[in-house]
Amino acid sequence: MPELLLLRGAKQLLTLRGPSGARRGTALHELNVIEDGAVLIRDGLIVCVGPTRRLENLKEARGAPELSVEGAVVMPGFADPGLRLSLMPEDTRKPKKIGDFSSESLTLMRSCLAHGTLNVQVKANAGDGGFRSDLSVLRKLAGLNDQPVRIMRTWYLNRLSEALHDSNHDHNASFGFLRQRNLAHSVEVCSDSNAGLQDRIWNAAAAKSLDVNLLWPGGSADILSELLHRASPRTVYAPSDLTPAECGILAKQSAFTVFSPNKELLEERGGDAARQIAAAGGAVALCSGYDPTHTPAFSMQMALALAVLRLRLTPEQAIAAATINAAHAMGIGHFTGSLEAGKRADLLVLNVPDYREIPRRIGVNNVTMAIRDGKIALNRSGTKVRIT
Repeated sequence: MPELLLLRGAKQLLTLRGPSGARRGTALHELNVIEDGAVLIRDGLIVCVGPTRRLENLKEARGAPELSVEGAVVMPGFADPGLRLSLMPEDTRKPKKIGDFSSESLTLMRSCLAHGTLNVQVKANAGDGGFRSDLSVLRKLAGLNDQPVRIMRTWYLNRLSEALHDSNHDHNASFGFLRQRNLAHSVEVCSDSNAGLQDRIWNAAAAKSLDVNLLWPGGSADILSELLHRASPRTVYAPSDLTPAECGILAKQSAFTVFSPNKELLEERGGDAARQIAAAGGAVALCSGYDPTHTPAFSMQMALALAVLRLRLTPEQAIAAATINAAHAMGIGHFTGSLEAGKRADLLVLNVPDYREIPRRIGVNNVTMAIRDGKIALNRSGTKVRIT
């Protein structure tokens, strides 16, 4: 028997239906809101979205268990492409025990879920530069089995990584092993590393179907242009105080430019690069920028609010950047990030009267219910599914 669920009566249903790829230009403003909306879910996938009156009369919805969300805003779950974890925090020379790392990672994932993040990209390493140590960290993350949130794993090559500095390191073998064992989906490299090794890393990653992420701290527009041409990254992590020349280059790329307003607030820096890139038709996304040492903030609701207050995005742009564009930046936008037929039923029920209130309620957790793959993963509302 198919497993059905009819979520009905949403005051505002933010579907974010639109182009199959990134939301750019005017599409970044279009949330495609349905008043008094409903979502029909079957076996974890969305069957149909639309007005409640229409969906409750569909043949497929007859007899389906119902979940009333009257007065609430329903939207796609947040995606966070910017969590960083390490076995050895930068403020200490004493590494964590691998068991403690696993337990703390699970606690963090539960906290993400509690604040509405259903998909995360974790950039991880051991912190000591060794490939074998990094493997143990990636194995522990894989061992969480995408619970309680879906986890995309990135091998983060920092300045200590032997793979980033050792010309004898066999990148093809390393990336092949990671891909074969499904331990990593992408690799991230800082832009200021050795150019020759960068090319070897990027070529090896592409050969093993691993996405490349680029960490760009800001600098010469010419160097940025060259790096983008050589690396062809999926995602560029950048600060918001980029120059107009850098913004112009990033706006023309297929790559997503990801900003972390949480991190920038704590670093007391900021700018309007996100707004400039968005206005020029670029693909912008948001992340929490979580780092246990420097940015211990994992709330994407906070990131969304700060993107409006400090990065000067509109509420619509910020929501799109924290959901569908963030999902595409992680490589999973084809099956999550918006509420459309055929996609996985990853959605949130928020206790707000209007979606424009989300950035105004800075520091408030508005999530009363989270549904992942069609199953209720979090329920603070006390609302129960009603069998018709």
